[in-house]
Amino acid sequence: MMDPLGCLPRLKELFEILDAKLSEIDCAINNSADPDTDGLFDQSEYYVGIGLVAAQQYLGEVATFSRIGKDKAYKLGPRHRSGIPYAKAINSAANYWKHEAEWWEDLDRMNDSNSKTMIHVGVIADSEHYQLSNFLFALSNNKEIKLKCMIPIITEWLSALSS
Repeated sequence: MMDPLGCLPRLKELFEILDAKLSEIDCAINNSADPDTDGLFDQSEYYVGIGLVAAQQYLGEVATFSRIGKDKAYKLGPRHRSGIPYAKAINSAANYWKHEAEWWEDLDRMNDSNSKTMIHVGVIADSEHYQLSNFLFALSNNKEIKLKCMIPIITEWLSALSS
């Protein structure tokens, strides 16, 4: 099942746009005496989050139209060395970005699904700080913080859907 909706080129284009912004931020980080205080890591986290939500949307649409269902579809394809399927991890990371503030506001309301989301992101990010950027860095095999590293993962996931 290679891109059944024909949307992968648009996702790639969006990743290119966001990756260009991430490159600008990376340059600023390298030229800053204190990138954390300058808010540069937060900026990077924001653009990574936008890209993760776009990937989540794509995965969700493909899973829905494949008639396999998201729960089953997100278990397919490549996996992190911890065993977590990357499709599920990308979905978790997008949810983390969208809902993290709500969860931290009231940790007592944290449900099992929210806890699993945070665990998936934390295991792959292997960091307690700037988890989405570190998550993406891990997806790129510790090479760079670029959204384009998700394209081979998504492509391999698409292949697993058709198997």
